[in-house]
Amino acid sequence: MEQFAGDQYNIISTGTGPVPQATAALPAPPAHLVGRTSEAEQLLELLDPEGQGPSAVVVSAVFGLAGIGKTALALHVAHEAAIVRNWYPGGVLFVNLRGYDPEGQVTGGQALAALLRALGVRDKDLPSTTDEQAAFYRSELARMADQGRRVLVVAGNASTAAQVSPLIPARREHRLVVTSRDILAALPARQLGLYELAPGPARELISDSLSRARPDDARPSREREALDEVVRHCGRLPLALEIAAARLTGDPGLSLAAFAAELADDRGRLEHLRYDDGGHSLAVRAAFEGSYRRLDPAQALLFRRLSLNPGPDLATDAAEALVGRPARRLLADLARTALLSEQPVGAGRWRMHDLIRLYAAELAEGDDAGARAEAAGRLLEHYATTFEAATALLVDLPEERIRQRFGSRGEALGWLKGERANLTAAAQTFSRSHPDVVVRIAFDLVHRLFQWRYFDDGTAVAKAALAVVDGHGTMSDRGGLHTILGMALFGAGRRAEAVAATQESIRIYRELARDQPDAEPLVGRSLANLGFQEPDPERRRMAAEEAVSIGRRWAGADPALPHVELAGALHNLSVALADLGRHSEAVAPAQEAMEIRRRQAQAAPGAFQRYFADLLIHLSAKLLEAGRPEDAVLRATEGEDVFRQLAAEDLRAHEHALCDALARLGLACVVVGRTEEARELHAQAMTMAARLGENAEVTAVLTEFTRALPAAEKGGLWHRIAKTYRDRRST
Repeated sequence: MEQFAGDQYNIISTGTGPVPQATAALPAPPAHLVGRTSEAEQLLELLDPEGQGPSAVVVSAVFGLAGIGKTALALHVAHEAAIVRNWYPGGVLFVNLRGYDPEGQVTGGQALAALLRALGVRDKDLPSTTDEQAAFYRSELARMADQGRRVLVVAGNASTAAQVSPLIPARREHRLVVTSRDILAALPARQLGLYELAPGPARELISDSLSRARPDDARPSREREALDEVVRHCGRLPLALEIAAARLTGDPGLSLAAFAAELADDRGRLEHLRYDDGGHSLAVRAAFEGSYRRLDPAQALLFRRLSLNPGPDLATDAAEALVGRPARRLLADLARTALLSEQPVGAGRWRMHDLIRLYAAELAEGDDAGARAEAAGRLLEHYATTFEAATALLVDLPEERIRQRFGSRGEALGWLKGERANLTAAAQTFSRSHPDVVVRIAFDLVHRLFQWRYFDDGTAVAKAALAVVDGHGTMSDRGGLHTILGMALFGAGRRAEAVAATQESIRIYRELARDQPDAEPLVGRSLANLGFQEPDPERRRMAAEEAVSIGRRWAGADPALPHVELAGALHNLSVALADLGRHSEAVAPAQEAMEIRRRQAQAAPGAFQRYFADLLIHLSAKLLEAGRPEDAVLRATEGEDVFRQLAAEDLRAHEHALCDALARLGLACVVVGRTEEARELHAQAMTMAARLGENAEVTAVLTEFTRALPAAEKGGLWHRIAKTYRDRRST
């Protein structure tokens, strides 16, 4: 399959006399163009002669990364328009401008001469200057337009507008299609961007190529997962996929799994994506080199530096940290060459194709190691300081520098969400080279990832930070990192590992407290966590009671002191008591914890509002179990209202808790006879649970509850549902 046409076509001739008819000079289209239906339709719409008139688009420019299939699309559409639909009876003129050829590009004057020859002009009749040739060219096209002989001109691989400008027809009956790796902004053209294929068409490109070569080749159907891996490693770039297909065709004994394993090595992938049969050569690296050679020194430096960012994209200010200077214009320059893209346009976020990133990383290895390290350090410090500013604002730390960095909570939260993947990747990538900075942000970062339910990411960050402090870091850091690791592991459903991590933090903190008694509240914090994580409720009760004892000892007259964490210990003690069947005893610690959280939330809502709402919902459940449904409704109503406010600001962090709050309020409402309100609440909870992908058991119980609402009784269905939700919160 010819998905990528490459640079092999050229109709420039040095002979004399007329060249063949224009339509005969048009190279063959790809045998089967995949994944470009929408783009082909857009281009055909622009080429439709019925579109003539004042608004007719004469020039259409197809731009995109090297190897993205621009020429293939242009040839496919040219054949469809001129031959299949017969829109251009005057023929199709094609010229390859070789804009990225290391041997030199075709000038506008050379292209004009080639097209005039294609129109039947002999060399001896060609005007001597480019301006005269351009006038002759326009005159010939005007004469053909008067005769009703519309012409389509296809100019491939242009790198500058100067190459193309002389080729633009003066009459609207004609059309010009240009392909380029660059956005040729100086052209009066409709721009059409091409990007990587969708996964399905990318798989189809390889599968069709193999089946066309050998109809009995069963590798694509037999090794579907390996085919997906090959497609992923090729970045769904048509050139890379064509090379992969060529290699697999040339080696029918090579399994897709083995080939995927070859490509899995980042450092060797570009070398593997090369094919040479002795006469025809294809290589991803060579295609990229043509674009890189045309960059000026500042653009080239930024291009190489961008590979130091370990995340999937980066913002303009992060790029500026890499090069230590304003970068928006340089980024736009790289985007114009298709080595980078702003996604979405205007967002100030920039993304490299995966294979381009590997190419940039290869080039960056040739830079001075010290300069690379300095750039990486600036980038990490940018991420760290901005993360700290955003986090501090969200938890209501009143620092002037924070207000200067972010104008609002929404702005700070937006930054955190936009940079989540970069922060996670940076913490892991730079943990060895910049351990102090990574440890500095690890605690709050894992906590934020936990809130957003990125538990695996939180686990990875905690482990990366632990790897550089275990054995030589401070005991406080090691204990704290084991604490957050336990929290992340618990969220990921790895309960036994979570308990082990939390127990290790308790051991470290107890040892620290022997020399530093004021570290004992840290022991209490970890014990409070163990009081929630332990699978055995009696062990949870014992851990929580010790945590409460430590908390009371250090809180003194002010139980709301945030560093003591008495409220969390009381909360988990209440849960453990309820799970042991001691429902009446569970109310008092929950009530006390709720009042502490209320005071804390009033002082710093950003830090404690979520915990306060959790306590309100938990207390509602305990009051219901203790036979106090009216009080349960009051607490659940207040908690549900708080969670709605929180979810309005950050849905990702609070939607699961809001779903739980709706269900628990509904449980209380049905017991006090507010059946219609309960129906509505549980309908909302069921819809939310289905969207969130909650486990099937909970969804089934909610469905059963809604159907059985009229028959629900105090000691029956509501209690079973309450237990289901309690179980969910403790797993």
